[in-house]
Amino acid sequence: MSRLSDFGMLVRNENTKIYRRTRTWVLVGILLAALAFVAGLMKWEEQKREGNADWKQQVLLQNEQMKQTMSEKESEVSPATKSRMEQSVKLNEYYIERDINPYENSLWTFVNISSTLIVLVTLLTVVVAADMVAAEFSWGTIKLLLVGPASRTKVLLSKYAATMLFALFLLVLSFAVAFALGAILEGFDGLTRPLVTIGADGNVHEGSMLLNVLQNYGFGVVELVMYVTMAFMISASFRSSSMAIAFSLLFILMGNTLVNLLSNYEWVKYLLFANVNLSQYVNGTPLRPDMTLIFSIAVLAGYYLLFQLIAWLMFSKRDVAG
Repeated sequence: MSRLSDFGMLVRNENTKIYRRTRTWVLVGILLAALAFVAGLMKWEEQKREGNADWKQQVLLQNEQMKQTMSEKESEVSPATKSRMEQSVKLNEYYIERDINPYENSLWTFVNISSTLIVLVTLLTVVVAADMVAAEFSWGTIKLLLVGPASRTKVLLSKYAATMLFALFLLVLSFAVAFALGAILEGFDGLTRPLVTIGADGNVHEGSMLLNVLQNYGFGVVELVMYVTMAFMISASFRSSSMAIAFSLLFILMGNTLVNLLSNYEWVKYLLFANVNLSQYVNGTPLRPDMTLIFSIAVLAGYYLLFQLIAWLMFSKRDVAG
């Protein structure tokens, strides 16, 4: 019991270090500003659309154009494009039949947009994660931290736990603020609005908006955990806080570009960046046809354990005498 209590105190101390820094609240402010900006932009676009033609006429016109394209340019349209057009036609017909305006924003529209901003939450958390260990060496406080009775392993785990708690705080804040903005700008009328999709059977189905949002958040959290853990490992490997942050952000920002450039090579599927986006399997567009959901989960688990092992080795074996 005392060991858990000691660990809890370490986590609390690390949390205090995070939240008492001005930089932390600047990062929180950036997230709030981004949410407010996107919400305002969406509302402005919605008001612009209100002056246009009736939405049913727009949907009917879209269907006519897509049907004409599939009929007149059948040889030029790829099977994948044709399938997407057919699905769009079905959805549009369903919207008209059930009187569902696909262009109308609802509370869930804003919450769904917030799930796309998890990438921003990830970047903000990475800045904190990359600074957690390296900053102790930059400030020269590492000796004071290790002079206590807690082992290096426990100290490292407490820093990692505090970092993930900060990420959780940003995720909850993002969801709550987006929900509040949606309620203020659109009201609660769309709270029970269904999610309309085309199922694997080719038919139109109505699902839960909440479950869809949670699924989107879940995919975003997988990326967040992997990138933050990588940044934490880098932090444990550098004595310079600025270098740790710079390298962490560089790897994350360049990762997708690197994967796209190397997508023709079979071995690219073993790279971290090729597997972090699990939504590729839901959308039916994996990076390579031989990749599966189970494969990506296994690769991510391997990288996660590797990052944790390297972080522990670097931190536990590092000389702090100098």
